[in-house]
Amino acid sequence: MMKRIAFSGLALLWCAGTATAAPLVLPADKPIFFQFNNIEQVNVGNNLTVPGYLPAATFGDGLQGNWGLFNISNVQNGGVASPHNDISGGPQFFGDDGPGGTAGQITGIFYGIDFASPTTATGGVLDIFWHDAGTDTITADCLSGTTCLPNAATVAQFTSGTFLARLTFASGIIPGNDTVTLTSNIDPATQGGSGHADAFANVDLGAGGAWANILNGNWFFIDSSDVGTVAGDAGASEQRDLRFSTFFNVDLDTWDGAGGTQGLRSNDPARVFTAAVPEPATLTLLGVGLFGLVRRRKKA
Repeated sequence: MMKRIAFSGLALLWCAGTATAAPLVLPADKPIFFQFNNIEQVNVGNNLTVPGYLPAATFGDGLQGNWGLFNISNVQNGGVASPHNDISGGPQFFGDDGPGGTAGQITGIFYGIDFASPTTATGGVLDIFWHDAGTDTITADCLSGTTCLPNAATVAQFTSGTFLARLTFASGIIPGNDTVTLTSNIDPATQGGSGHADAFANVDLGAGGAWANILNGNWFFIDSSDVGTVAGDAGASEQRDLRFSTFFNVDLDTWDGAGGTQGLRSNDPARVFTAAVPEPATLTLLGVGLFGLVRRRKKA
C-alpha cells in the first residue's frame, strides 16, 4: 500500500510539473555560470533615456549613461575556481535554441548606470525575464543589432514574460570603495574600441520574482571601507550575490545616437553560488505532491 501511495504522489508531482510551462529551475546550493549576450548604448554625459520601460524612467532621474538589453544563451553547472571570488564554467544544463525551439528564453534589461569617470560608474539595475517556448522571439539577427533597434518595440520584446529577479549593482569591485559599482579598462564610449569591465550585484528581494531567493547566495566576498582588511570580515556588508565580467566592442553602429552616444555589443560571464533553499516553483510542486499523498492516505 505504501509503495502505491508513494508512486501516486510522485506521479501527481510529475504531472503538476509538466501540465504547464514554468521558468527554468536553478539548483540550490550550487555554483552556476551564465552567459549573457548584450546590445547596449553608452554616453558619458549620463543623458540617455530607455524607451518604453517604466522602471528605468522612474529610477533616479530617469537618465543614465549606460543601458542595454540581453539574452542569456546558456546556463552551466560551474566550478569553484577561487572560493568566494570566482566560479568557472562547466557542463551546460540550459541552452537557448531560439524561436521555434523547446527550451524557452531568458532575457532582460539593465539601466540606471551613471558614469563617475570615463572608466568607472555608479548605480545600476538589471531585470531578468523568462519566456516559455512559443513566446520566445529573440533571434541572432536581433542580438546583432540588425533587426532590433534601440526603441520601445525592442525593449518590449526583452522585458515581457515572467519576471525572474531584479539585481542591483553593488560596490566592491574596487577594494575599500563603497561608491563605484563598475570599472572598465578603457572608456567604453571610444568608437571602435574593445575592452572589459567588472561588477558585483545583489538581489533585490523586495522586487520578488521566481529566481529572487535562489540567487540570494551572498557568496562573493569584497573588502569595503570598514575597519577590517580581509574580504568578507564585515559580514553581510561585504557579501555579494553575483559577479559579472563584461567583454565589449564599441562597434554597434545601428545603436549609435546623438551627442556621442555609442552602440556596443558585449557578453558577460555572470556567476552565482545559489542559496541553499528551493525555488518557489519547486516548493509549490512539492506541496502539490504532498497534498496528493495525504488525500490518498485518507482514502486508504
